[in-house]
Amino acid sequence: MSNRTEVGAAGPSPDVESAYGLFAPLAEKYWGPDLHNGYWYGSEDDTSLEDASARLTELVADRLRAGPGDRVLDVGCGNGRPAVAVGSRTGAAVTGIDVNRSALGAAAEHAAANGVGDRVSFECADALDPPFHPGSFDAALLIESSLHFELDELLPSLARMLRPSGRLVLETPYAKVPLTERTRRRTAEYYEMIQAVSLDTLPRHLEVADAAGLEPVEFVDITENTAQTWPRALERLREHWSEIERVLGSELAERAVRVVDDWRAMPEVGFMVMTLRRRERAPGSD
Repeated sequence: MSNRTEVGAAGPSPDVESAYGLFAPLAEKYWGPDLHNGYWYGSEDDTSLEDASARLTELVADRLRAGPGDRVLDVGCGNGRPAVAVGSRTGAAVTGIDVNRSALGAAAEHAAANGVGDRVSFECADALDPPFHPGSFDAALLIESSLHFELDELLPSLARMLRPSGRLVLETPYAKVPLTERTRRRTAEYYEMIQAVSLDTLPRHLEVADAAGLEPVEFVDITENTAQTWPRALERLREHWSEIERVLGSELAERAVRVVDDWRAMPEVGFMVMTLRRRERAPGSD
């Protein structure tokens, strides 16, 4: 049985920008500007969605082991909130790349407003063909963006961008078990909506990483820690449902909620933070 599921063409779809252009403004307004999972320590943790999302960014940032003088690549940086947080927290120079030009404009404004525009910058670029020399970065991160790429194309591309011993930290959904045809169908509807590509198991991540010259440093399952994210976001969305329907239309709005509900309830899907490190000599590296 396969360790992964395919739900679309390889590489970032040309519809990714339009998909996020449709949903992101509402999500930023009611979910929170970070547009990713929150992290809670337990059911009694009453941290707000915004602060819990910032906590998850900090968790990823600390695993980069980056500091002043280092260069960090943020892949799928979106509106730049995590990149700015990483730059502020570590003192490193951060370059964010994304295919969404409007999000990149907002990212640059956010960096300037937070006083880090001199060392946190953004470029419109494809992670599978990044415009940087091999070995340009000391570390790289992906926060819920690897699902827009085929893993066996993404990891080798990013490994080439890293210097020897450079770290790659992924916060991402993953398949806890090989998916059945039934679960593939349920997964595909969500992935189609957000224009994602694939969902991979932990063994598949390790297999592809090894072939790319990346060795595992740490794996943390954060499924339970992120479980409050969607219920809290949905509560806010329902409070402002009239605007959601006005922007998306009632049919699309209800479908989006149903699809995300179904996705988040799947026991076969979890969330993880994985830290990888480039070997001193990666296969195929310069």
